[in-house]
Amino acid sequence: MPVINANEYKQHSYREFSKIHQMTAYLAMFPPNLPHYFIDKFSNAGDLVFDPFSGRGTTAFEACRMGRIGIGNDLNPLAICLTKSKVNIPTNKQDIFKRLKELQSQYKPSNISIKDISSDIKMLYDESTTLPQLVFLKQNLNKTHKVDIFILGILTGLMHGKHRKDGTSIYCSIDMPNTFSMSPNYVRNFIKTHNLKKPKQNVFDLLKQRTKHLLQEQDDTLKNLSQYKKGFCFETDAIESSDKVAKKYRQNSISLIITSPPYLKNIHYGKYNWIRLWLLDEDTKQVDSNVSIYQKTQKIKGIKDNLPFEEYAQYMQNLFNSWHKILKPKSNAFVVIGDVENINLAHKTWEYIMQNGGCKLKLKQIIDDDIESNGVRKVTQIWGQKKGMATKIDRILHLQKEQI
Repeated sequence: MPVINANEYKQHSYREFSKIHQMTAYLAMFPPNLPHYFIDKFSNAGDLVFDPFSGRGTTAFEACRMGRIGIGNDLNPLAICLTKSKVNIPTNKQDIFKRLKELQSQYKPSNISIKDISSDIKMLYDESTTLPQLVFLKQNLNKTHKVDIFILGILTGLMHGKHRKDGTSIYCSIDMPNTFSMSPNYVRNFIKTHNLKKPKQNVFDLLKQRTKHLLQEQDDTLKNLSQYKKGFCFETDAIESSDKVAKKYRQNSISLIITSPPYLKNIHYGKYNWIRLWLLDEDTKQVDSNVSIYQKTQKIKGIKDNLPFEEYAQYMQNLFNSWHKILKPKSNAFVVIGDVENINLAHKTWEYIMQNGGCKLKLKQIIDDDIESNGVRKVTQIWGQKKGMATKIDRILHLQKEQI
């Protein structure tokens, strides 16, 4: 069994890895150096590596890039789009530029109406060029086509972001953070307070520039795609995804699981991604309803809100048990669980599981990871807010399936 050092994975910075990881910023994402570390130590080329909460596809893509078969799963349409775009990258990048040229030739401004577009969207984009092009791409990119889904993944990352000091930008929108979006009313007041102007951007040009940037050839072993293997992404509940994996790849087929489940419903993925979800033609409230894995609430002593701990712990127990049939014997799972308001959620969850029927997997250890030592910035601070339920420590549950 390899020795695990909680700080060893941090020897590589985020920017040392493939630029494809940077396709789109995403809430509560973990850096690629974390899955890279565990993939390198606990799997081999050709192995199946699974993340049932794939988010923006960091684990699945890094596994594919390292010559494994990266498998993702999520219920969030944005996460599904991003994961699919990264685990099935077009083998010939010229196909992407050919498709962009084709789309641009098909675009006729006179055929696009923005009359019925909501004022929430209109306040972000230039209405003479940028917004009509976004509407056209929204209507014409096919989510089932691998070239189109790759372009769509890139476009989600261009929907909004910060401008440079000279006023130029690689983004389509007004000057705003790119990780997530506050409520429309908040953004509207932000625009008024800062007197923000809508830039006139050619979306096709932005897509070409960004595609070229993300796919530029890299010799560095942490960046190049020479060992890249095609992966897959499921679109279902995390527990149900174990059955999907067993059906597609057989039981006892997964060599490694690396994942980070949602923490006690702290993050509203739909609400804070409403702009990108508009592009994907998805309803934000429905997304938050679907992504939520908890229905009831159970108050934890020391936590101010009525957070659903018991439902959370029961779900984690069922999830871990579902992995028993898909993991190879002696294979490992690493589950990143952050503390919540100084509550050691990982320890508390495992304690609950042991007191309520146990787990089919064995707990090898709980690894403490000081995330702020890696320069990670709390999401709630991006818009200048001081409050936030997340604390400075992530715990990593190291589970293992014992030999049959």
